[in-house]
Amino acid sequence: MEMGRIRPPHTLASISGWMGAALLAGIILHSLAPDSAVSMTALSFIAAFSVLFALFFGRRMLWLRVVALCVLAAAIGVWRFEVARPSMPRGLAPFTASGLAYSSNGSDTTDSPFSRSRQVITATAQRLFPPDEAGLLTGVLYGERLLPQEVKNQFRRAGLMHIIAVSGSNVTIVVVMVMAALSAFHLSRRRSFIAITIALVAFVLFVGPTASVIRAAIMGWLIEFAPLVGRVPRPSRLLLVSAVVFSFWHPWSLLFDASFALSFLAMWGLLTFSRAFSERLQKRITNNFVRETVAMSLGATMMTLPYSAWAFGQLTVWSVVTSLAALPLVSWITVTGILALALPFVPYIALPARGFLQILLWIGRWPDAIPVGVWTNLSTPFSWMIAVYFIWFVIWRELQRKKRVIHSSVAIPEEKRADLT
Repeated sequence: MEMGRIRPPHTLASISGWMGAALLAGIILHSLAPDSAVSMTALSFIAAFSVLFALFFGRRMLWLRVVALCVLAAAIGVWRFEVARPSMPRGLAPFTASGLAYSSNGSDTTDSPFSRSRQVITATAQRLFPPDEAGLLTGVLYGERLLPQEVKNQFRRAGLMHIIAVSGSNVTIVVVMVMAALSAFHLSRRRSFIAITIALVAFVLFVGPTASVIRAAIMGWLIEFAPLVGRVPRPSRLLLVSAVVFSFWHPWSLLFDASFALSFLAMWGLLTFSRAFSERLQKRITNNFVRETVAMSLGATMMTLPYSAWAFGQLTVWSVVTSLAALPLVSWITVTGILALALPFVPYIALPARGFLQILLWIGRWPDAIPVGVWTNLSTPFSWMIAVYFIWFVIWRELQRKKRVIHSSVAIPEEKRADLT
């Protein structure tokens, strides 16, 4: 067997992965002309032909069946975008930063029990803390956007906006807290999974179903669901599934939602380059927490910098340094902040949280005192962004190739390796 030969997908998981990628491709295809109508008759014909081809002509050749199913999935993607087109934001334009639709990523205005609970908690925070600290605490805990614009700009220049945006770390905290509470009841895995599902749904409704929240919640739910059905979760596949689910719900987000793109790219960086950075820093940084924090910051920053330069016209080189200083504070702010909000009648209960919040605010301000390292009002061409991501992709593929060669040379003896070629 030739070592470089590509094997056709033969499992349900691999075929589903190809179909998910094809559905995203169909959404992207319609996104190139978001205001143009597509013939539903033509889509129905393509879908019907794909199904018939897969059933009758793809029995003996698996690749033909997979191609037919991918064409079907792409047609479904085009159809989903067409159905959602009347309710999409206006002015969407591909490949231009001015054509993006920026989601609020904040609290909604619906009069629901979750919205009212959030308003009560926010009012308590505003009563216990000064405005800047209250806005930062509610942003860290559940993504409330109450920070003054000046502080937002400082955090953006410092590369710390992810601190006040609900993401995977918040979902992780929810899952860990629920699991810790359930451990006292000795529930079965199935009942624990149901409780975690309810907690994740309540959390999404509480903070608002924005792009980063939905993506993180879907991945967190899939990570808990996979062992229940006897599967080992693969983070890259979970990322694809979360992208498919969210894009099917909000198809315009795939190409036009900046918050979804940044959330997806940051997670992609954590799954790819962060591991490579961690391996190369192992000899230089012996402390595991510091090494993993630096590696995660480098991986996420590496993947989000090109998009941020194109979409927002801003670059900062301080995000790794500020993240390294700020991330350890987030857990302390979460614990002390929740304690202060849960027991507002206890004297001086807010003092520990206030101390941590003031330190975090100072970290967000200090890059302004340095005249270099932050560039604003940039005009970054779309082609430049694509070229940078192509370079990142080539580097990642080379790292994967070297890793496969190392693992192959270690795991397979020389006399047996010849039998595989």
